[in-house]
Amino acid sequence: MEKNKGFNLVELIIIIVITAVVSIIATGVIMLKGNSKDLNLVNEDENLKEFIDVYNTILTKYYSKDIDKNGLLNAAEEGMLNFLGDKYTTYLEDTEYENILDELSENYVGIGVGISGNTIVTITPGSPADKAGIQVGDQITRIERIQVDENDSSKIKAYIKDKDINIVELEITRDGVAKEYNLTKEKVNNKVVSSKIIDGTSLGYIYISKFAISLDEQVRKELDQLEKSNITGLIIDLRDDVGGYLTAAEKTASLFLKEGEKIYSLQTSDNEISYKDKTKEYKSYPIVVLINNNTASAAEILASALKESYNASLVGTQSFGKGKVQEVEGLSNGDSVKLTTAKWLTPNGNCIDGIGISPDFIIDGREQQLNKALEILNSSLS
Repeated sequence: MEKNKGFNLVELIIIIVITAVVSIIATGVIMLKGNSKDLNLVNEDENLKEFIDVYNTILTKYYSKDIDKNGLLNAAEEGMLNFLGDKYTTYLEDTEYENILDELSENYVGIGVGISGNTIVTITPGSPADKAGIQVGDQITRIERIQVDENDSSKIKAYIKDKDINIVELEITRDGVAKEYNLTKEKVNNKVVSSKIIDGTSLGYIYISKFAISLDEQVRKELDQLEKSNITGLIIDLRDDVGGYLTAAEKTASLFLKEGEKIYSLQTSDNEISYKDKTKEYKSYPIVVLINNNTASAAEILASALKESYNASLVGTQSFGKGKVQEVEGLSNGDSVKLTTAKWLTPNGNCIDGIGISPDFIIDGREQQLNKALEILNSSLS
């Protein structure tokens, strides 16, 4: 893993998003687990001493001695996080954080699905779910013999991830028809990139489903194959890509940009740090990037870098607008707190949080968007 850049916090940054449709892996730009070591805060903060006094008073004076201490402290923790009024600052249970790492690792043991609520939103090619014929849009309505719905996302994920369960028993509903599946967990290779030559053209197409840790290596491999066919232009499809590792976005952008071109900036309360391409590698053919309202976070970083530093054209609909950075701090009980610590800015210094990126060509409909991308590339080559 790379060391974090400019932040004396942790080693890696992850950018993740939740939308009304997609909530696979928590929210925000996340730095990997660290452990707070500044115990001087406990000794010096009078307000914290007051909190401890209140806690002790409740335990010793409250009329009922049947007090759930863990519940009491959890309520206090959630109250502090909620008080900040930041929807991306949240409490993460240990399994939630592990799910994040699995989704973005090079490989993991599982069935190969990403879930929002109880809806399957991604399927890894070659995974048990893929081989069983499960499709994006299918709904999980039972796990073992327990009925679940859109409010049971955590329960479903915890069940699938349970290390003591090797065969995952699911009822999947599609178009009102339910079917049972018994899926044996396997080592899933997290292939997040696919490519092809558009039929009848010299134009390449690359689809990126998420920003896994090995994204740049996968993109480089696909680009090598496409360039052997002498492509004259490229479409990069980031539609419904909810993000992943920030370093993956940076390394992938560096495959295309010239050395010294800005990729993004991080802005804290103290300073602003810019990150630029440090590699000799770059591309020169025209690029069109496809985005939609579920294009988020790391995907937005790549899209904005290509738009503002490479002069790529963006086609589709307004992106999601996730521009905040979170740090994940490990707690003694194995859970974590995810706290907003910064914003990221586009190469031109724009904050897209809550706004999104506006495409150069606003087009509805997936086929229509692809056709417009082909039109732009063909026009640039004529």
